[in-house]
Amino acid sequence: MRLMLKSLMTSLGYSKIDIEPSGQAGLKRIMDGRYDIVLSDFNLGGSVDGQQILETTRKTYSLDHSTIFMMITADTAYEAVVSVLEYQPDSYLVKPFPPEAFIRRLGRVIKQKKSFEKLNQARKVQQWDEVISEAKAIMAHHKPYENLCLKSIGEALYAKGEYKAAKTHYMLITQKHKNLAWAYYGIAQCEMALESYAGAAKNLETTINLSRHFLSAYDLLADAHEKLGNLEAAQQALRTVLEVSPRSAERSKRLGDISSELNDWSSAEQAYSRVIRLSRDTADENVEMYYDHLQSITKLIASGAESKSLNEKFKRALIRLRIIGKASPVAVTNSFRIEVQQYVTRNHLGEAVKTWQTWHRLIKEGKASPLTQAQELTLKKRLKLL
Repeated sequence: MRLMLKSLMTSLGYSKIDIEPSGQAGLKRIMDGRYDIVLSDFNLGGSVDGQQILETTRKTYSLDHSTIFMMITADTAYEAVVSVLEYQPDSYLVKPFPPEAFIRRLGRVIKQKKSFEKLNQARKVQQWDEVISEAKAIMAHHKPYENLCLKSIGEALYAKGEYKAAKTHYMLITQKHKNLAWAYYGIAQCEMALESYAGAAKNLETTINLSRHFLSAYDLLADAHEKLGNLEAAQQALRTVLEVSPRSAERSKRLGDISSELNDWSSAEQAYSRVIRLSRDTADENVEMYYDHLQSITKLIASGAESKSLNEKFKRALIRLRIIGKASPVAVTNSFRIEVQQYVTRNHLGEAVKTWQTWHRLIKEGKASPLTQAQELTLKKRLKLL
């Protein structure tokens, strides 16, 4: 399929064409460069799917709406959800399809992009008044593009900091079109900026009811509940979005952090474990995610939830932490600090002392960062070495 599409694009006069076999490699390409057209299969295998490629493309090129994204899928069910997705492709094709269908669909998208060329250029340089002016001009000549233009006007008003005007604009849209999820989301964004958090939460719930795939609405709903001091509701919003789209390390990390604030260590451990699964062997893997996971396991054990599986999870995370952090004396010290803490929590003082002895030797060798005199004294008291 990739070779066929490359051949088609070449026949249409395109020359600089990159091909990647996996979603992870595709994401790296998009982050490192800029593309006029992105063609992606929906089902890519591995930890990244086509919808995530689309979301990353839209966010990375957030001000440059000229990039064309076409989704290609064998999943006929995609048609049922594409119209309510927060990040929509410019077009999509269901496999198998003849070359003529692809060329026809691409031509239609290019025609639309040309209509928005001046608007997109104005957006790119953040000339928001010009964006509004161009959107109104396009609406006057191209009725099918009305919703795209109205959305652009709302975004421009918000970007200018005219939150009340933007809110009024979005509210007028919802009076005429009660099923446009993005309009309710726009109202909620304005209410957040105006510190009307309860109102924002209500409009975000409406957004989600209209489109359960509107992922940013869950994120903003969690923000609103945090502002209202309702961490349990924020936690639930993040749990729900991870049921809809489970492959987000960033949202999983946030769920873990909020669960930690609530002392819900079981939920925190599960969330941090997901972060590790999604990030392992990628550029996003880091020692901090292992600290979080190990700390949540230690707290969970302290709450009375000790089990063989938890101890095994602790060992695996600790080993991985030491592998990726071996060149950092600070990371080495922190790994031993949390191991000692875990043994002390479990009342295994003999193991804790052995761990301290190894740690102390590594400090002397310069492979682990030293403790202050006060820290070492406190540690020895905990280990009953004084």
